[in-house]
Amino acid sequence: MRARALAAALAATFAAHGAAKADPGAPASEPEPPVNVEITDATTVIDAWNNRNFRSGDAATVADDGWGVWYNRLHAQITRGAFRFGFRLDNAWFYRSPEATASAVELAERRSATESTTPLPSYFRQKEQEVGQELSNRYINWIYPAKIYASYSERAYDVTVGDVYAELGHGMVLSVRKRDELSSDDTVRGVRASGEARVGSARVRLTAVGGSLNPLRVDEGTGRYLGVDASVTRGFLALTEAGMPRAISTDFSPRGADCATTRTCTYAPDRVVAGELTADLGVMTLATQGSLLVRQLALHPDAVRAADVATVSESATFATRDGRGGLALDVAAQKLSYDDAALGMPAGYGVYATGSYDFSPLVVELEGRHYRRLFPLYANVNVDAAREFSQVAWSAPPTTEAQYIDTEFGNFATCVSGGRGRADYAVVPGISAFAWVGYWQTFAEFQPNERCNTARELRNDVVDIAGGAELRPGNARSRATITLGGRIDQNAVPRTPFGGRPTRGYYREAYLRYDIVQALGGPFALELHGWHRRRHEPFGLQLPAWWEGEHTTGLDWGEAWAFAFGTEYDTDIRPPTTYFNGSVRYKPSSDSSIGLFVGQRRGALRCVGGVCRVVPGLEGIRLDANVRF
Repeated sequence: MRARALAAALAATFAAHGAAKADPGAPASEPEPPVNVEITDATTVIDAWNNRNFRSGDAATVADDGWGVWYNRLHAQITRGAFRFGFRLDNAWFYRSPEATASAVELAERRSATESTTPLPSYFRQKEQEVGQELSNRYINWIYPAKIYASYSERAYDVTVGDVYAELGHGMVLSVRKRDELSSDDTVRGVRASGEARVGSARVRLTAVGGSLNPLRVDEGTGRYLGVDASVTRGFLALTEAGMPRAISTDFSPRGADCATTRTCTYAPDRVVAGELTADLGVMTLATQGSLLVRQLALHPDAVRAADVATVSESATFATRDGRGGLALDVAAQKLSYDDAALGMPAGYGVYATGSYDFSPLVVELEGRHYRRLFPLYANVNVDAAREFSQVAWSAPPTTEAQYIDTEFGNFATCVSGGRGRADYAVVPGISAFAWVGYWQTFAEFQPNERCNTARELRNDVVDIAGGAELRPGNARSRATITLGGRIDQNAVPRTPFGGRPTRGYYREAYLRYDIVQALGGPFALELHGWHRRRHEPFGLQLPAWWEGEHTTGLDWGEAWAFAFGTEYDTDIRPPTTYFNGSVRYKPSSDSSIGLFVGQRRGALRCVGGVCRVVPGLEGIRLDANVRF
């Protein structure tokens, strides 16, 4: 009721404003455009128990047990003709959380035999300090304006002030966008303007973006947050960071007056200026893109986070006149600049191409990339203190891999050459088969190799093969996709793992994926989803091969109800090995839903199109509700 009252009040305010502008004596004209108010609320309650990841002496494994949060995202949008205003207000309230002393007692009681040589009082004080530092930027209550924007849009031009998305140069130049699969939502908080004009037979469009980068500040799965202070929010950043979470001082992690110098901040906002000029010539589109990322004092001294980064690209897209074929090409260059000239390195570059043609019933697609010192624009995050945000980046160079691939280890993509070809064949109506094969040479997987030395002893050769079938019978409610695949990653020259024999083997995997929906009688449908993998990593901690995977059995009852039971497993050397969970979802309308998850989920790396994040493990209850007014 409060949300409806707010919507009505906002609508009345806009209507009154429009009426005040009208001249009663003026002749009749077109009616004022209506005011549309849309309010969406997404709320999550997580109650985490003991997630069974305890490791002796590891403070992080006791600091992630026994906590609960109410996390709410309120998004309101008001539209009136060409004008639009919106904001998203996020709040996190932790109703329970771990305590440093109690966690240190648990570590002391469960310490291993190898740690027992340390006197117990000293061991306890050491672990209490470690847990206290781990908790210094977790489980803190916040309410902050996550997104806010105002825009004016006409057919030929538009201007937005506030939070905007941008995707330039196939993601190589800039990629700030929302990825629901990874619970990420990155924006530029500043200004975006674009305009379009006809030049002869061509349609030309110019887009400019500028401001500070704005990731979501709270990781709902771990309670970690990114904090700033006045030392890293000078100038216009004081405006763009107004109301955002702040770095705070604790008994275990006192904060200096200047957290950029003492590294007690976990985030220092980056600034960016970017633009794109495109010319649509009909069957061909040409574009020039560029971005300049300006850092503050680096919170983590790696090659990218310590540098200002300039990236430019030229791209071309072609399409056949019959619409059956297409080709896209993007060539990018990148330069990292440092205050210390001794750290400088040669400019990097990247070439990405993709093309497809429909030979009906055969469709062929080819992708290729050649990257040399082409780095993702990693956010200026203190990775040591906020590891959950280590993968936040403002660009996402194309991978040429399948969307779900999570085995590009290390800095695989910063110094790589190769590609993938895929063929889809329509066997009969409703049934198609597909297969792909990929091959890459990477020189930055086994070790960072930031300068991209292409010596043979640094090379890894990677082959990825998969095939399967898609079934879509006449019943629109039934479908199935089944994929069998494998990956072979080996060193170009033999290397010797710790305590082992020389080997060229670096990583092996065989897997089965399936996504099946079978209509049953009446409103019911059965769903089966799974990914099962046999993995071997001779250079990892787990020398023997291991199995891991997940399977979910679901039952849909019309559009309103969905029930599921899931199981996950992982047979490597770190317990536990099995996980079980159940869930139910209810949709009272197409715009609203309520979901409940109870049970266990293993922590794992999740990737979508080359963008990855570590999804933490959970043993507990999670309630999600989404309502639109």
